[in-house]
This record gives sequence, structure tokens and C-alpha cells, in this order.
Amino acid sequence: MPIYQYACRACGKEWEHFTRKFDAPPPPCDACDSDVQQVERLIARSAFIKDENTKMREMHPKYAKMVDAAWDKASRNDPLSKTRFAPLVDSGKRVQDMT
Repeated sequence: MPIYQYACRACGKEWEHFTRKFDAPPPPCDACDSDVQQVERLIARSAFIKDENTKMREMHPKYAKMVDAAWDKASRNDPLSKTRFAPLVDSGKRVQDMT
């Protein structure tokens, strides 16, 4: 069930409206009570969500060094790193190595 953006040509107000059907008529403007002929549906902007690997690849190198330093510090203070299970905990992957 889509949410569409509408604009009133009479008063210039823009708002979002939840519709149950694609071909539903536009709602009347609630600001100036103009009729449906004055209301038009707008083309909405879209957003792209990046996954974690993409964010890591696009990270500036100085931040990658900061992440690596924090990871090393955390792994040194981790009690599991001092046990025989340490190879299972630390994968050894660094930010620079991720592709």
C-alpha cells in the first residue's frame, strides 16, 4: 500500500497521503479545501540503503586505521583472546582487506 506525495496548485501545500490503490483519485487539499482538480501527485525522491560492506569500502583510509586500532585494543582486552578459542573469535579480517 503506497504512500504518495501530493501538491495543491492553488495554495502550494505539499503533503503525503496513504492510498490503498495505485489509481485512486487524489485527496482534496486540507489547507485550502480546493477540489481534486487542483491537486496533483508528485514524483517522490527515492533512497538507496548501502550495506555494511559498501560502507566499509567507501570509508576514508584514516577511519579504517581507527577501526583497526579499536579492534586490536578490544581483542587484547577480550578474555576469550587469552584462551584456546581465540582463533575462533578473531577472524583476522582488516578493513583494508575487505572487498
